[in-house]
Amino acid sequence: MLIITVAGFFRDDIHGVIGKNIFTLTPKNNLIRDIDASKYSFVCKEYINPRILEDLIGWISDTGDQIVSINITESNDSNRYFGNITSKEKQTGFPCITNTYDQEWCSYQYLGRSFTGIHIVQTWSNGGGSGIFCDIVFVTLSLDSALEYDDNGNKKNKRFVIKLIGTLPLGDRYEGAVSYKFGLLTISACFGMRSLRKQKQIILII
Repeated sequence: MLIITVAGFFRDDIHGVIGKNIFTLTPKNNLIRDIDASKYSFVCKEYINPRILEDLIGWISDTGDQIVSINITESNDSNRYFGNITSKEKQTGFPCITNTYDQEWCSYQYLGRSFTGIHIVQTWSNGGGSGIFCDIVFVTLSLDSALEYDDNGNKKNKRFVIKLIGTLPLGDRYEGAVSYKFGLLTISACFGMRSLRKQKQIILII
């Protein structure tokens, strides 16, 4: 109840709290919270292409953020993000969505949405070798407008945009459990392979 009260009081100004860090997002309006009713979704068709999330996370050899937002409307079925997309039901939680291309694959499973509109997703990425790199990704979904030009002149089109808020790396072949409930993201410890999580962690995200 305390979490809901605090989030409601700051709802117009603060769109997410991760630990002690406060993130103010723009645009604040038109954030898409109900993904069940939207055209593109993490939980039902038409699934958001897993390679889009992989692109937002970036290469493990880089630091910082290179790509922070992607136009899903024009990207979801594009050549840039080609691959065979499948879904698999899990024993718990939402389905796991996978894009397979050549000898590589990437997957995600939706964990939930914060009160203020941050979508929380667990991801896995394999580049063809033995490593399976795991992350938790925080994104927002929104609608905005873009100016485009064609033979008939200028026009304004709507775009469905995904924006990266941040990532939490879980390391290589993390095999622990991750859940989000009542504003708390719980990450269990994992001692196998090259996991970065040696102790349980609970993070408040409103």
